[in-house]
Amino acid sequence: MMNNYFIILASGQSKRFNSNQLKQFITYKNKALFEHSLDKAMSSKLFKKIILVVNDKKQIKKKYSKDVVIIKGGKERSDSSLIALKYIKKFKPNNVLIHDAARPNFTIGLLNKLINSLKKNKASIPVISSIDSIKYKVKKQLFNLNRDNSYLTQTPQAFNFKEIYNLSIRQKNKIQDEATLFINSNLRIKFSFKLFSINNVASSWILLFCLMDKS
Repeated sequence: MMNNYFIILASGQSKRFNSNQLKQFITYKNKALFEHSLDKAMSSKLFKKIILVVNDKKQIKKKYSKDVVIIKGGKERSDSSLIALKYIKKFKPNNVLIHDAARPNFTIGLLNKLINSLKKNKASIPVISSIDSIKYKVKKQLFNLNRDNSYLTQTPQAFNFKEIYNLSIRQKNKIQDEATLFINSNLRIKFSFKLFSINNVASSWILLFCLMDKS
C-alpha cells in the first residue's frame, strides 16, 4: 500500500440546504450520509489513515478503528481542508484524496483509478459533463457558456501531497474545491470523465428522500 491518506470534509454549515440538520449527518440507509464515504474508504484498504473533519468531535458518537482520526475543522471549507493537510503532514504522505462528506456515490473503483492516475499526474479530478444550459453572470450581464466545454468537478479529488499542501498554505481567498488551486496557478490537472456520472443527481435525490422521510 502506498502512503495514501483520505480526508473527509464533514464540517460544512449546509447554508444552501433547507433543513435544521446538517446534510452530512442526514440518515440514509440506516447511517449518516458521511458514514457511507467513510465505510468505502475503510473497506478499500487503500489508505493508511482516514481523517474525518467535523465542527465538533462530540457529533461523532460511534467508535472507529485507530486508522480513522477525527479532528475539528475551520470556518470555511478551505480552512478545514488546510487543517487536515497540516495534521497529516507529520506522516509524510505521498498522496491525499479530499472528499466532501455529502457525496456518498463514489466507488472503490474510482478511488483506485484516481490513485493510479497520480503515478503520472500531480492532480486527478473526477468530472462530469454538463447536460444543462449554463449562464455566467458578471455584474448585471449574462453570458452563455458552451456546455461542451464546461465540466462539473466532483469529489474525491486526488493530489500529490506536497503540491496541494504548498498551494493550500499560500492560498488567501475562499475556494470551492482544491482543484481551483491548481487552475489558479496554471498547473496541469488530469480530468477523469464519466467515472460516476450520476453522483450529483443521485446525491440530490438521496437528500430529498431523507427529508421526505422526516416530514
